[in-house]
Amino acid sequence: MKISVKQRCVLLVILAMIFVLTLLMGLKQSNEIEELSSTKLQFSDTQPVAIIPANKQKLDTAIDKVVLINSASAEEIVWELDGVGQATAKRIVTRRKTQGRFKNFEQLKAVSGVGMAKIEVNRQRISLD
Repeated sequence: MKISVKQRCVLLVILAMIFVLTLLMGLKQSNEIEELSSTKLQFSDTQPVAIIPANKQKLDTAIDKVVLINSASAEEIVWELDGVGQATAKRIVTRRKTQGRFKNFEQLKAVSGVGMAKIEVNRQRISLD
């Protein structure tokens, strides 16, 4: 199988993108390295290469959104907050529906699966408004 010059260029661009992402992220944990190695690449003659993360962890943390914890869906909470899985996100939404809006982080900490460590890691991304 011959590889065309165009295909070689695309491959080099992909490798350069992965290298830059690796440097930017600072890859501290081995599961982040596994994420990059399990990244799926899709090729197309008419469109640029798309990199699709294999799991929910984001490749670019510079574009983190603020999560409105009192109105966000469980899916939004899972996607935007580090260390919060589907079960914990559902408990947050259920608690909000049954007991009302979260007024402070202490009320959020009372949800099973949410401790001060998770709150501190995500404090910049959680809005109680």
